[in-house]
Amino acid sequence: MELPKEIEEYFEMLQREIDKAYEIAKKARSQGKDPSTDVEIPQATDMAGRVESLVGPPGVAQRIRELLKEYDKEIVALKIVDEIIEGKFGDFGSKEKYAEQAVRTALAILTEGIVSAPLEGIADVKIKRNTWADNSEYLALYYAGPIRSSGGTAQALSVLVGDYVRRKLGLDRFKPSGKHIERMVEEVDLYHRAVSRLQYHPSPDEVRLAMRNIPIEITGEATDDVEVSHRDVEGVETNQLRGGAILVLAEGVLQKAKKLVKYIDKMGIDGWEWLKEFVEAKEKGEEIEESESKAEESKVETRVEVEKGFYYKLYEKFRAEIAPSEKYAKEIIGGRPLFAGPSENGGFRLRYGRSRVSGFATWSINPATMVLVDEFLAIGTQMKTERPGKGAVVTPATTAEGPIVKLKDGSVVRVDDYNLALKIRDEVEEILYLGDAIIAFGDFVENNQTLLPANYVEEWWIQEFVKAVNEAYEVELRPFEENPRESVEEAAEYLEVDPEFLAKMLYDPLRVKPPVELAIHFSEILEIPLHPYYTLYWNTVNPKDVERLWGVLKDKATIEWGTFRGIKFAKKIEISLDDLGSLKRTLELLGLPHTVREGIVVVDYPWSAALLTPLGNLEWEFKAKPFYTVIDIINENNQIKLRDRGISWIGARMGRPEKAKERKMKPPVQVLFPIGLAGGSSRDIKKAAEEGKIAEVEIAFFKCPKCGHVGPETLCPECGIRKELIWTCPKCGAEYTNSQAEGYSYSCPKCNVKLKPFTKRKIKPSELLNRAMENVKVYGVDKLKGVMGMTSGWKIAEPLEKGLLRAKNEVYVFKDGTIRFDATDAPITHFRPREIGVSVEKLRELGYTHDFEGKPLVSEDQIVELKPQDVILSKEAGKYLLRVARFVDDLLEKFYGLPRFYNAEKMEDLIGHLVIGLAPHTSAGIVGRIIGFVDALVGYAHPYFHAAKRRNCDGDEDSVMLLLDALLNFSRYYLPEKRGGKMDAPLVITTRLDPREVDSEVHNMDVVRYYPLEFYEATYELKSPKELVGVIERVEDRLGKPEMYYGIKFTHDTDDIALGPKMSLYKQLGDMEEKVKRQLTLAERIRAVDQHYVAETILNSHLIPDLRGNLRSFTRQEFRCVKCNTKYRRPPLDGKCPVCGGKIVLTVSKGAIEKYLGTAKMLVANYNVKPYTRQRICLTEKDIDSLFEYLFPEAQLTLIVDPNDICMKMIKERTGETVQGGLLENFNSSGNNGKKIEKKEKKAKEKPKKKKVISLDDFFSKR
Repeated sequence: MELPKEIEEYFEMLQREIDKAYEIAKKARSQGKDPSTDVEIPQATDMAGRVESLVGPPGVAQRIRELLKEYDKEIVALKIVDEIIEGKFGDFGSKEKYAEQAVRTALAILTEGIVSAPLEGIADVKIKRNTWADNSEYLALYYAGPIRSSGGTAQALSVLVGDYVRRKLGLDRFKPSGKHIERMVEEVDLYHRAVSRLQYHPSPDEVRLAMRNIPIEITGEATDDVEVSHRDVEGVETNQLRGGAILVLAEGVLQKAKKLVKYIDKMGIDGWEWLKEFVEAKEKGEEIEESESKAEESKVETRVEVEKGFYYKLYEKFRAEIAPSEKYAKEIIGGRPLFAGPSENGGFRLRYGRSRVSGFATWSINPATMVLVDEFLAIGTQMKTERPGKGAVVTPATTAEGPIVKLKDGSVVRVDDYNLALKIRDEVEEILYLGDAIIAFGDFVENNQTLLPANYVEEWWIQEFVKAVNEAYEVELRPFEENPRESVEEAAEYLEVDPEFLAKMLYDPLRVKPPVELAIHFSEILEIPLHPYYTLYWNTVNPKDVERLWGVLKDKATIEWGTFRGIKFAKKIEISLDDLGSLKRTLELLGLPHTVREGIVVVDYPWSAALLTPLGNLEWEFKAKPFYTVIDIINENNQIKLRDRGISWIGARMGRPEKAKERKMKPPVQVLFPIGLAGGSSRDIKKAAEEGKIAEVEIAFFKCPKCGHVGPETLCPECGIRKELIWTCPKCGAEYTNSQAEGYSYSCPKCNVKLKPFTKRKIKPSELLNRAMENVKVYGVDKLKGVMGMTSGWKIAEPLEKGLLRAKNEVYVFKDGTIRFDATDAPITHFRPREIGVSVEKLRELGYTHDFEGKPLVSEDQIVELKPQDVILSKEAGKYLLRVARFVDDLLEKFYGLPRFYNAEKMEDLIGHLVIGLAPHTSAGIVGRIIGFVDALVGYAHPYFHAAKRRNCDGDEDSVMLLLDALLNFSRYYLPEKRGGKMDAPLVITTRLDPREVDSEVHNMDVVRYYPLEFYEATYELKSPKELVGVIERVEDRLGKPEMYYGIKFTHDTDDIALGPKMSLYKQLGDMEEKVKRQLTLAERIRAVDQHYVAETILNSHLIPDLRGNLRSFTRQEFRCVKCNTKYRRPPLDGKCPVCGGKIVLTVSKGAIEKYLGTAKMLVANYNVKPYTRQRICLTEKDIDSLFEYLFPEAQLTLIVDPNDICMKMIKERTGETVQGGLLENFNSSGNNGKKIEKKEKKAKEKPKKKKVISLDDFFSKR
């Protein structure tokens, strides 16, 4: 495939910069100061290279590339399995090793060589025997927790691949006993209840069916400390939950059964007929239900034939076929608001399209909406959504309609402007309509969601306009582009409009709207519906109310009329509130802007015309009609027709807040160097050195082959040559250098025990730190944070010099030696130079020479298409990465003796430099180039870039790191030895992005400038999106063509990609009670939300489970040493820490248990929640009091029984008496009440005391 010169030059430039960074890193690494003398992050230009780097075998990359020219990746995976087992990639020894290599490589191919699942998700592959049956051999796949990262489809395919491998090796099938089957039935249910809710929770019979028929054993290692009752099952090594196996069976094979059947047919694997029958049975059951309901409907229709309006029938069909989905609203977290109930009128109005910063599981909304929901929504905030997918982040689009609100003085205002929203925010009484959510067609395709009827919008109207002009005057016009001058002038003459205005309206119909009289003129002469901007929410209101409104307006209103080319239109309407009465609410629900002045409702131009024109200027009488909506009645009687602008609404609630923050380990670390207890609880190496302490830690030591110097340094400080790793026998303590250990095959010749590369040694922090300070000439750091102990299998420590330089530059290290910055993912395909703070000249240097319309780039306001591996980071990221760049330069200069590389003085100096993007569940990074920064807490990048990390943008957060930092400092020797240790590590990087080899979800992203009329008309038929995949061009249609890299379009522009609140209010508020109060205040203000439902759901899905769970945690808690932080399952008998002799305290406090109790009681007191929920709160309070009444008796003495307390009220209602709790029963309340109040007031004036830590002595002596 030959690419355009500009694209080819872009990739060549990236590769040049990558090669430059590798060259520097190789020079530095070759000095021998790091665990390895080589750069430990290999490059891969494609999926094949990533697979070979990740799991091997050597030489497989070239063969994958050859096969991909002929086959899809699924078939390629099987063919590679064939060739591995046939020995074409070498001799692996045993059958088990052949099977393991084949399964891992095949799974890596299926997951594009990006996720760590092939390494970490499959713990082992074994050949076992059916000893309980016929003793035949079968294949067992041992899954671990990280298999989740591969996704449900790949999980299911791994099982299919395992079966294919089994057949190739001539093994029999797994023949489970009844115990095996019932064990898995129990595990699936127990995992769902006790560990984590499964996306798909199969029934016991479904689990039994799968277990009996899957030809390999799906098993795994223990992942959760939860034991089963079906214990000691033969061949199952653990009695605890096998989380990986459960996920593969439930969310893999069974949840993805329909998709798996397609692959079974495609791959030609037999023996899975049972799964086909399972899928057919499920579908058949759904069809039976559907046919029954349809039969009932047809019976009704045959009995009664009634005339129905067009929109009445559409609404009827809509309600029957697409029910509101309540799933997203069944769980509401305290402090995170519900913005709209399921499909609730007044919620988010569906607007089909993809803005510059939406699509790929991202919604764009008007920034005014973000402001008026109290800024709970900010740029990058995640929402849990009703449809089309489960979640999305929000980004700004000023071409989306904003909210319609009612002010405290009774006025109604349309708020499309961000600054207007800021101005009136404190005056808003009710949010009548939240405004638009721009949602891409591609998201409906990806989630296979039926298309909802489109609401009437400007991009639909303009196409009807140009179509009508063409039919009436035979003049060809095109929307959303610059039309030929002659065509515009000819059409303008026919339409009697200014040619300049017409040209602007055609080019940007979302911003340039005709005046209302001109819109009426267009509707009359072209016979098209009234412009959507002037169309009210007529179908929201009842026809009877409109009939009454017509009468009141006819009889009571004062109307000022105007004319335009013979067209009569209302310029102003005035009517008293007394005359309107309850019909004032009708005006509000219509979304009609109006003001209220001294008891008079005033509707000004243009909204006066928007109200009266559809009503025929009151010249025909509006009469309600059965089975007709308001618009049906208007369209039957009025010359100017309407389309419905408010049919489809979507519900959403707040999910995770946005994030852009440096990555810190917990607690923060500056160097991966063990200090043990010598550094105290803060692990401060400098403090340990100053106090002359000796640290006893497990650490790898190296020996100089020349002078014999021994220490943690890899380079001899005396001779300057590379030292050898010392291997130690864990039994006899004998030590061998690496060359000696290699000769003994890394086993002790005396004990025949495997040698270890580390042992427990005593080190002198002062000696090591002083030498490091001298080496890099850094002396003034206040602290140097190390680690308690190394978690890697090698326990090789990082050079202290690196920690000193990090401390100097105030940056922090991650587990693998890299420095990270995390941010919420957000997509962007086009940008303006001014939005990202970069000059046109600089962009030209970076290869941006033309805007997205092909015009030369000369202005900072032109819209430019983003190149696929370019990223636009948060300014917060810029500030931090600037410090990282200074650290890297210091490292090069002071530690490696090489020239500085970045020389960055300000954030903008980083533009053009390279980063690695990495998702936490993967092991393959993607190289990106910084081209600018925005004032928002997100990481903007091309959807391809996010898909290359196997991400969409539904609220996930990923990290970036400077390329050179990773190349210099990353080491596999630092990675934790535990399962999952290789996740979130750049084991390989992709240097050249290929859209064909990224997550396939992005292939459904639409790439057009506007959706055609055919699409809008099809939505009224509630069609499946799959029926329209050829109508709207998507990325999939361009794969394999040069155009997959460029020429992507968008449907909606925005004034600024960073316009809107920068930080969600959720992150700014204090305690939970304050957050919940603001959450409920907002719920009361939004028409599409029931605040009582919100209160009930917060209690049942968040607060009560937390209270009960914390109460349960208290009885199961660990015990902690305050000095060394060691934790114990049971308290030591002498009450002191066996490690350091420190004091042992409880880890769960009373405050932690009851922290949400006050919030919960506030909710049940102020909102209409179920009596059962109220009782649960009061019972929980009683349980907490009974647990602690003897531990804190003095607190009980200060309690005052509040007659207004909700629990006291409930008891009084049931018994007629106030029951006093705790020790107050023993006191005469009348005699002591005054003293108690005085004591309480005195306590309130005192300064808050430090939180009390309960020791074992305190707890057990008082019990």
